[in-house]
Amino acid sequence: MLRMMIRCVVGLGLAWLAGCTASKPVGTAVMASVPPPTRAILAGRLLNVRAGDSVRVIYHRTEALSRRAIARTRVDSAGRFRLVLDGLTAATDGQYAGPAGFITVFLSPGDSVFLTANKPHFWQTLHFSGRGSAANNYLVQAHRRFDTNWDSLPEKLYGSSRPTEFQMLVEARHRQQLALLAAYPSLPTAFVQSRRLVLDFQRAVSLLRYVSRLKQTTNQEPVLPRNFWDVLASLPLAELNLRHGNLALLQATADLFEVYPSARLLPPGGVLANAAGLGEQLQAQATADFGNTPARDQIMGVMLSSQLYRFPETSRAAVRAVLPAFWAHNQDSAAARQVRRAWLTMAPLQRGSPAPLFSLLDAAGKPVALHDFRGKVVYLDFWYSSCAPCVAEAPASAQLKRHFAGRDVIFLYVSVDKRPEDWRKALTRHALMGPTSVHLLDPSGSGVAARYGVSSYPSYWIIGRDGHIWKSVAPRPSSGENIIEALEQALTNSLPVK
Repeated sequence: MLRMMIRCVVGLGLAWLAGCTASKPVGTAVMASVPPPTRAILAGRLLNVRAGDSVRVIYHRTEALSRRAIARTRVDSAGRFRLVLDGLTAATDGQYAGPAGFITVFLSPGDSVFLTANKPHFWQTLHFSGRGSAANNYLVQAHRRFDTNWDSLPEKLYGSSRPTEFQMLVEARHRQQLALLAAYPSLPTAFVQSRRLVLDFQRAVSLLRYVSRLKQTTNQEPVLPRNFWDVLASLPLAELNLRHGNLALLQATADLFEVYPSARLLPPGGVLANAAGLGEQLQAQATADFGNTPARDQIMGVMLSSQLYRFPETSRAAVRAVLPAFWAHNQDSAAARQVRRAWLTMAPLQRGSPAPLFSLLDAAGKPVALHDFRGKVVYLDFWYSSCAPCVAEAPASAQLKRHFAGRDVIFLYVSVDKRPEDWRKALTRHALMGPTSVHLLDPSGSGVAARYGVSSYPSYWIIGRDGHIWKSVAPRPSSGENIIEALEQALTNSLPVK
């Protein structure tokens, strides 16, 4: 849920694009004039883009760090553009977004940076020149070497590593990242300090992910070395705020907020227990790590709302038991609103409640309503075309449909793709069509997915023959016997249509 929020609100974080056709040499252009000391200029030329394509930078005006600003323009027929970042009294980081890709940029008052790139090979050709280019060229290299190479992450390599061995993997990667930073001796001091902090957060996130995965695979609390959490203790966690502050830290902060509850607060399995005194215990641990701060309250709000969204059938009683401690300690009104919204959203989505009705268009443009399938069991799948875990379920989904062929089970897919063409291509590419398959589009998930409280993808539901919710967190197709048993029970036991 948190990751979705970050993506929707600010669209930040490092991103990458796959290359396509061969490129042409990148051209040059005349540098912009030196700007006044309260502004910076980011100009550039992009090859193989369309005239009128939008280019923007999201950044902070440094006199009011809680306020984000956007510099936006369009490229001309030659692919040129010029962005002016006003209101700068100190160096700032921002997020460049254009037709070819995204990248974090770092600009100081008076900087005049020129970007060149070829869209089909954005990352291979991306280069900065001019005043302020050193930090940005470092960010390009760091992105190429570390940020897009997910398979090199320690948590991807750990296998059956013991905690001490995993610590060594994390430290080795951290040293490599610091070595690349040191290879650029002319970087501004403010940038080096900011980047070191980002790398420290990435190191802590790897440790948290390792513990979370270990708890999940062993179903028990791991025994960790005494110094395992020293890295976490060394971070300025009490100064964090998910809604304000340094944009370069935003993705690392979001990653930490997302994984911290499962690693430090929740039991193995990730489901909040309904136990006496647990609320105060959780508050004590979060306070020990984050202090009596908005960051602690945001963490607790994220955890409680996530439990309600992810486990609507089982989490309500546990969350209710923890809430008194949360209300007693919480000082962040946004965190309180987040929990209240999750509580109210999921209240009508318990087992046995009427499933929210909807009508959407299928791939042929024909309206299809949930009510049309009354009398059949509906296996409802919320997904989107670029969601890797979603499309990974396609082979198992095809096998599941064959298992229930000729029976009263409808496989209803609701995509939240923004672009219909992406959705239609995915239907063919992943062989998702079939006689019991119904495919509908809910653009951006702002309608139906929101009414079902969907916070992560894929999300599966089972609707009984009578149109009531049979299971709100249904097993995935790849769960094998688990989903077969759940659908068999729904076929046999869901109430008949009146």
